[in-house]
Amino acid sequence: MNADTVPLAVLIAYINGSDALLKSIGDKLAAEAVSECLAGLRAAAEKFGGTVVKTVGGQFIASFAGADSAIQAASAMQAYFSARRDGLALRVGFTAGPVIRENQDIFGDTVNLAARLAEMANPRQILTTRQAVDCLAPVLRSVCRSLYNASVKGRAEKVPVYEVAWSRDKAITIVGGAREEEPRGSALLKLSWRGQAWNLDERRDTVHAGRGAENEIVVAGDNVSRHHARIFLRQGKFVIADESANGTYLRVPGRREIYLHREEFVLLGRGSIGLGRSVAEIGDDAILFEVA
Repeated sequence: MNADTVPLAVLIAYINGSDALLKSIGDKLAAEAVSECLAGLRAAAEKFGGTVVKTVGGQFIASFAGADSAIQAASAMQAYFSARRDGLALRVGFTAGPVIRENQDIFGDTVNLAARLAEMANPRQILTTRQAVDCLAPVLRSVCRSLYNASVKGRAEKVPVYEVAWSRDKAITIVGGAREEEPRGSALLKLSWRGQAWNLDERRDTVHAGRGAENEIVVAGDNVSRHHARIFLRQGKFVIADESANGTYLRVPGRREIYLHREEFVLLGRGSIGLGRSVAEIGDDAILFEVA
C-alpha cells in the first residue's frame, strides 16, 4: 500500500439530469442511460491516454499524463453528451498538479480542486485553472478564456478559473494573460429561508441550493432537483445559475416573474426565489435575497 506523489492532470465530471430522467422513464431505463453515459466517458478518456480512477453514481474521475490530454478528453466528453437527446448533460472540471497515488486511487489538493471546478461548472461547461492553461500547447490554450477568481476550501488565495470553448459555435475570446481583478467596493448578498440566513461576500462567495443534503440551502420537494441552483459572486456581481430539471423562478419588484432554465441571472436589489415552482405558488416559502 505504498503511496507516491506524481504530476498528473485530473478530470472530474458530473452527469446532470438523471433525477428528471428517472421520473420520465423509470428507474431501470434511467440507470441504463447513466451506465451508457459512463461508458462514453470512459471511451473518451481512454482515447486520449487517460486512466479511469473510479465512478461513483453519476461522478466520473480520470487522470492523464498532462493537461493537453485532459482538455481533449473533456471536449470529447461534452461532444458525446451534446449528441444525446435524453436531457442528460455534463459538468466538467480539470486541473494539473501533484497527486498522491495509492493503489488504484488518487488524493490531494489537485484532486480536490478538480472536484470544486466540476461543482462550479454549469451543465455543458468545462472549467479549468490558470495552472492547467499554462501547461497547454498554444493551440489548446487559445480555446480557453479567463472567467473569474474563485474561493476554494483550504486555499488562502483565490484560484483563477478558466472556461474551455469545446464547441466551435461558442464565441470565446482568446486568452492573452490573466486578467487582474478590478478594484471594487465590498459586495454583500443576504439570503434567508425558513428562519435561516446566509451572507455572501468576498470571503464566502458561493451557496448551493437543492434537494441534496450536501447543499447549504436544502429544499425538499418533488420539483426540486438534487443540485438545483448555485448563487455566487462573479466580477463583483451576484449571479444565480439554474442547474435543474424544472427551472428556477425569480420575482423582483416592478417586474414580471422571471423563469430560468439552465440559465444565469444577475441579482439586483431584493426579491424572491422559487426552486422548481413559481414564487406566486409557494408564497412565504420562497428564498429571499437582498443585495446590500
